[in-house]
Amino acid sequence: MANILTKSLAQVHPKLRTNGIGIGNNHRKISLGFLQPSKRNPLVRKYKRRRRYGTDQQSFRSLGEDFGSTIAREDPMIDAIDEELDAAGSEDGGELSRTVSLPSRVSETPDVHSEVDWILEEHERRYSSAQHSDEEFQNEEEDTQPRRSSLNYDEEQQEVLEYDDFMKRVRQQLLFDVNRRQHRPSFISVTSRGSVPNVYESLESEEECKHGTVTLKSEAKVLASYSIPLILTFLLEQIFPLVCSLTVGHLGKNELAAVSLASMTTNITLAVFEGISTSLDTLCPQAFGSGNYRGVGIHLQRCIAFSMVVYVPFAFFWFFSEFFLGLVIKEKELVSLTAKFLRIAILGAPAYIMFENLKRFLQAQGIFDAGIYVLLVCAPLNVLTSYTLVWNSKIGIGYAGAPIAMVLNFWLMLALLLAYIVYVDGSRCWGGFNKKAFTHWKALSELAIPGIVMLEAEDLSYEILTLFSSYFGTSYLAAQSAISTTVTLTYMIPFAVGISSSTRIANFVGAKRADCAKIASQLGISCSLFVGLFNCILLISCRNFIAHIYSNDPEVVKLITELMPLAGVAEIFDSLNAIAGSCLRGQGMQAIGGVINLVVYYLLAIPLAIVLGWTFDMKLFGLWIGIGTGMFLIGTIEGYLVLFPNWEKILRRAEMRREAEEADELDSEDDYSSTDSDEEPDEETRLLRN
Repeated sequence: MANILTKSLAQVHPKLRTNGIGIGNNHRKISLGFLQPSKRNPLVRKYKRRRRYGTDQQSFRSLGEDFGSTIAREDPMIDAIDEELDAAGSEDGGELSRTVSLPSRVSETPDVHSEVDWILEEHERRYSSAQHSDEEFQNEEEDTQPRRSSLNYDEEQQEVLEYDDFMKRVRQQLLFDVNRRQHRPSFISVTSRGSVPNVYESLESEEECKHGTVTLKSEAKVLASYSIPLILTFLLEQIFPLVCSLTVGHLGKNELAAVSLASMTTNITLAVFEGISTSLDTLCPQAFGSGNYRGVGIHLQRCIAFSMVVYVPFAFFWFFSEFFLGLVIKEKELVSLTAKFLRIAILGAPAYIMFENLKRFLQAQGIFDAGIYVLLVCAPLNVLTSYTLVWNSKIGIGYAGAPIAMVLNFWLMLALLLAYIVYVDGSRCWGGFNKKAFTHWKALSELAIPGIVMLEAEDLSYEILTLFSSYFGTSYLAAQSAISTTVTLTYMIPFAVGISSSTRIANFVGAKRADCAKIASQLGISCSLFVGLFNCILLISCRNFIAHIYSNDPEVVKLITELMPLAGVAEIFDSLNAIAGSCLRGQGMQAIGGVINLVVYYLLAIPLAIVLGWTFDMKLFGLWIGIGTGMFLIGTIEGYLVLFPNWEKILRRAEMRREAEEADELDSEDDYSSTDSDEEPDEETRLLRN
């Protein structure tokens, strides 16, 4: 039927044919050439640029010209459609065109679908016509074969764009525009200077994940560029509790003991929310890698909302901590000072929670240096503020100044990071506040709870070792505290490398590139060995210097120097543990990691440490041999799971998660449309939604 209509209209006098501009009517005309049906989808095939045939033939690129605007940028996807339309037009005579009417009030803000549905409908119609009849297709193939040969048809088919991918990106951009809720924008913003259809704009990072060539060398460069700023960020964060202890420590031993107890309580509590935020290591990079940028912002909002609800009982515990701590600690003055610190710290915890989530939000977009800029400002100010509020003769308030300085520092960190997102980089994935943040918390908890277990299992193991070491004597407790603090500091290096690896893995999983995700996983595990060896050499070679930093007592110094080599060897396994666990989060397999950490630490490592420490009288050496054995087993098991996973299952889970998100977006659009207008959606709008 299409051939008959084409041949009939080709006989029309050229003066009667439209050039795409309506005269004497109330509508604008957009010209589209007839497309030759093809078994391999003729709508979005990418051709090499060649000379156009025909002088009056209009293309999709004339959309901007018909509106009196200019297209400032070009996009390969626009070129693909443009060349296809030109090719089809030239093959059917070069003069024939089909006009489609658009509303004449282009300067107004019409319905979001009104100026794009005609394109989608035309594509759907032509794509379906390609499959209409095998016989018709064969006849047309015979008719057009001589012309295809003359145009080097085989050479022009080297690159093919997927039709479904094009349609998906159109719909995703429409949904993004709808939910900004500032206004209902049209497909192209028509101004006197013109603009680019933002539906075709692609981010460089997405193209890199989806189509970039990934090798072990190139991935190593990316991992290094991600890890270095992240390592500095985590190291700077560790300065804050150290500054708090140093400024209060000179007030007295009760104040120092209270700050230590309060710091231990806050660290254990805030580790819960760091564990919840690790769910974003899976969700945000996968959404970003798949091109669902608005979904990255929704995941951020959902995680913050979930964390704030979870924080309520912890805030209750902190406020009434004097009662709860009094049940296990008999020294009333110590309990009173600790409770005073925790009550003030309640005000700063929400800022810290949001800061940690925003860091993951930026990391998913490949922005790792924002934390450095923020902490380079906040770290010196924290030292100054702590000293001023504790020791200044005019405005210093003593012990209470330390938690107040911490609270002010947390809120300053949050404010600066928000300013970075708004004014520098990172806002492209923010689609505005959305009520979907208060849904699907069960699915979020399935990722958050294993993340909490993975972090808390190791943090609590160190605290348990410190508690057990107190039974061996004061010198053993001091030595264990010094080694634990040092090991925690060096642990930030593999932890930062692990987060960088998990981000890359999740990006590739979201982009459905299992081969690249495999390369990133292998590189992450390889880096864990180098990082572990670096930490081991650092601790062993600097053991005397480290010992004298913490104490001048000969017995304590001797214990630290003797125990540090064993702790250094354990750090090799701990580095493997940290990076392998992060890679599991990038693959969306943190549930397995949580079970492994929980079982190995509390059913094997800690019992073994207690047996070696007390039964065999090995004391601190027995404790570290037991915990080191647990690190070795966890790192080995998780490393194997990272290197040999079921990639098909991982991709399928990521796809199911993405489809659920898209379904939510469509539901959100339907809800918004129904509340925004009482009119019945037209046929083209229903076609787009289906």
